[in-house]
Amino acid sequence: MRQYELMLILSPEIDDESFEGVRSRIKGFVSDQGGECGDEDHWGTRKLAYKIGRFTEGNYLVAQLKMEPVTAKDLERTLNFSEEVIRHLLILKAS
Repeated sequence: MRQYELMLILSPEIDDESFEGVRSRIKGFVSDQGGECGDEDHWGTRKLAYKIGRFTEGNYLVAQLKMEPVTAKDLERTLNFSEEVIRHLLILKAS
């Protein structure tokens, strides 16, 4: 398994319940595929550097994940179809 860092920018319009739903879906997806979820850091709502679609703010979440590369590709594909996610970045951490 490899170490990854996931940064999500979620819609600022979602409520706390929806935010927790996205968070738990990611944790569930990674766990179901045999991976592990580490530390999470919720940065809250911040101003974006540039406008993305109609949004000028985003709700940030950074998570440390441990999973297989195949799972990482599947996770990215899933995030691309999520309506709550404005942008995401999944990077492989150097060991």
